[in-house]
Amino acid sequence: IEQPCLTLEECLVIREHTRLPMVLDEIIKGVGSLMRAYNHRAMDVVNIKISRVGGMTKAKQIRDLCETLGIAMTIEDSWGGDITTATIAHLVGSTRSEFYFTSTDFNSYNDVRLAEDAPRRIKGRLSVPCGPGLGINVDEKILGEPVLTIR
Repeated sequence: IEQPCLTLEECLVIREHTRLPMVLDEIIKGVGSLMRAYNHRAMDVVNIKISRVGGMTKAKQIRDLCETLGIAMTIEDSWGGDITTATIAHLVGSTRSEFYFTSTDFNSYNDVRLAEDAPRRIKGRLSVPCGPGLGINVDEKILGEPVLTIR
């Protein structure tokens, strides 16, 4: 069951009445909420959404903690395209396989290609780009003008 209720307390009530595995999703926003859920034995799997938890560094911190605690993970984001999929691929590619549950290649769900070298699903698998940074070359013309530039 993927997070059937809005709050941890409500999810715990459901968990007490089912033997089905529980995935917590929107409740997990950082290390604090992960630890609170873990201490209540509230889930079997956690869904780490990279942008919701504060980006790649925070997601990696949560991923590392999940590995230490023995929690299986879905690694994804709320939505995205080539950049998001490359980010997911890198985080998944460095996750211990026994704790990896699933992920989504969001760039297969839209037609806009920001990076021709972004990972693509082939036979149910994504490869991890190996160039610097995320390993992709973003076509800035397609991306458009920056909304904000910080110098």
